[in-house]
Amino acid sequence: MYFYIFVISTLLSSYSHGQVSCEFTSLSSFYKKLEKSGPALDVAIKKRDFIKSSKNLAKQRPNPELDFEYLKGDQFGIDINSYSLSAKHIVEFGSKRDKRISRANSFINLNSKQVDYELFRQNLNNTISFQRIAQLDLTIKSVKEAIYTFSKIVKKLSSRKRLNPEETVSLSTLELAANEYRAQLNDLVNERNLLEGEVAFYANCETIKPQYTFLNFSFLETKSNRDNDGLINLEKLKVKLAKSDFDIEKSKGYSNIGIGPVIEYQTQGTDEFISGGVAVSFALPLFQTNNGGKLQAAKSLASQKRQSANNINLLKIKRQRLVQKYNRSLRVYKKMPSLNSLESRHKKVEKLFSRGLVSISMTIESHRQLINFLKSRFETQNDLLDTYGKISLIDGDVKSFELLLK
Repeated sequence: MYFYIFVISTLLSSYSHGQVSCEFTSLSSFYKKLEKSGPALDVAIKKRDFIKSSKNLAKQRPNPELDFEYLKGDQFGIDINSYSLSAKHIVEFGSKRDKRISRANSFINLNSKQVDYELFRQNLNNTISFQRIAQLDLTIKSVKEAIYTFSKIVKKLSSRKRLNPEETVSLSTLELAANEYRAQLNDLVNERNLLEGEVAFYANCETIKPQYTFLNFSFLETKSNRDNDGLINLEKLKVKLAKSDFDIEKSKGYSNIGIGPVIEYQTQGTDEFISGGVAVSFALPLFQTNNGGKLQAAKSLASQKRQSANNINLLKIKRQRLVQKYNRSLRVYKKMPSLNSLESRHKKVEKLFSRGLVSISMTIESHRQLINFLKSRFETQNDLLDTYGKISLIDGDVKSFELLLK
């Protein structure tokens, strides 16, 4: 009885612990959760295991060959039976096995990096989506506030028995503005719900309630010396893999040799003969020494070298332009008023609205400007975060991205 109570309490405590782990207070805590667990990480782990298994395949040696022959004949009425058995060990010339292992190592290095970078891209997108949900909550709050303000004024005007021409136009305009914001509210809520479901899935949570995080962006230098990391290093690994493929094709130009003992047993009537020796077999290189395979691999290597050189130059140019874009956007972002100052100003303006000291047209315009500004500020922030992540990916500097989130 006590055992079942213990099991149930353990399961309940585990479940509650899982729920607590989903109460993220910042982008950093959410990103750390993605790094430690989640469907994307599970897929990445399975892919890495599959990639690493290629080395076990490369280490395999050819199985020995077992040959058996039976011959039956007749010599002047005497039956002749001949049995021959040989076991040959295959010796791979041209260091074929070493070349396969070397190629497997190149394959593992390249594809493991690709999996890591793909996981980083996924985590980057989910992190931006997480922040987007918090931004949508703030935008939805402002839109609801605008609808409430407009509805209050509409109710006040509608209660009057007579309206002058200006009030009639204002009433119609307010009703249109309120309906427009209701449509916007519906779109914003739908977007938030869809993102919440997706982000909760990748965070391995049932539900999440993100908190808006202020990020302290800093200016970046245009130049970078991280040529041995990131996407630039990935291009170098592609060339190395192509070189390994070329080495394998060259090794195939050497014939393998099968060598091993052979035993022959022969009977002629009542006489028996047993003999033994060594059997050797190999393919005669009369028609080809894999020149076609070597030529194709050489062409592939030359093509990969050219393509990787172009990609490296393009990545350097792209990084430079991304840094320029990031710094330019950051200058604009730093000049924008903070959310706290914006909220403080808006509260003062709302008091003027409630006292009827501001015209209806200015009331509509003020709320429109506020909501549009919030959208612009959030778009700029997300663009900065995305651009910073792309630069970190090119540099292979994931740690700097993690520090940005703190």
